[in-house]
Amino acid sequence: MKSLTFRFILVLISFDAVAQIEVYIPRTPGAKIEHERALMTLPTRKIVVGSNLANIRVLSPSLKTIQTFQLDSTYREIRDLAYSSKFLVAMQSNDTSHLIRIARGASQPEVIHLNWQDQPIFFDGLAFDNDTLFLIGDPVANEFCTFRSLDGGLNWEPTPTKIQANQGEAAYAASGQTNQVLDGHFYFVSGGLSARFFHSPDQGSTWEISALPYPSCPTCGPYAMALSDKNEIMTVGGNYLAPNEAKNTCFYSTDGGKTWQAPKKGPSGYRSCVIKVNERYYACGTNGVDCSKNGGKTWKKIYNGNCLSMTTIENTLYVSLADGSYLMLKID
Repeated sequence: MKSLTFRFILVLISFDAVAQIEVYIPRTPGAKIEHERALMTLPTRKIVVGSNLANIRVLSPSLKTIQTFQLDSTYREIRDLAYSSKFLVAMQSNDTSHLIRIARGASQPEVIHLNWQDQPIFFDGLAFDNDTLFLIGDPVANEFCTFRSLDGGLNWEPTPTKIQANQGEAAYAASGQTNQVLDGHFYFVSGGLSARFFHSPDQGSTWEISALPYPSCPTCGPYAMALSDKNEIMTVGGNYLAPNEAKNTCFYSTDGGKTWQAPKKGPSGYRSCVIKVNERYYACGTNGVDCSKNGGKTWKKIYNGNCLSMTTIENTLYVSLADGSYLMLKID
């Protein structure tokens, strides 16, 4: 096995001095580039990643591979992950999507088959808070496919109340951040011809819905969201077919999603992932990474490159890149 390859870069810009290390982890040779959109940090400070080629890996903070679960090629495009007291759960995004769960201490994954009105589902996001899990898929028969597990992923059921989708409306599975769970509240965002924000204070029994001011087009809208608390909500997105278009790439709320504001200076292009670390927001997409120090009011680019997803351990931001490598950014 080849060893890890590192490239160290120190970039000085007016916004910050950012130490960057690009890490190339060993891959199985093949015609298709392997990369990861599903990233998650465990309480043990290990990182779990899921790849487009049906691999789930556990990595050390230095990105050394500790364990690999190689799934059947049927389960390519792992886009999101969850971790409970019972399982590690991976979400596949495909026209016929599946969940894959691995029990604590087990070595063999188990496939979970879910459907909506006996139809297959394209899954978009898997969110969790302790043993409460919330799964969303694209509309089937004009209904969003929303599921919940209240026992750590052992049992799954549709949310008690179904949500009607507007014409041309869907959720995006870009980096598995289209939905979130916080203190038993469920949240998700939609885009396309209609962009909306959805909030359930009771785990899917009732829903509060508000419009999001993203433009209407088949590939427009919010692609990711982050919650600082129940009031402060950040969404990022844009149009992935226009990755350098910097207009309408971010809207945020300070009142729990009742009203939305645009930044004075937004992220510098389409963004598919956003996280909050040490009172700063970081958003990444196909032309780089931006940072906001002031709650999303203004953003500054800190890295140029084709980025997919992010996670963090303490003061290090880990960014997966489209070429299969990783960027490690030392942050304040």
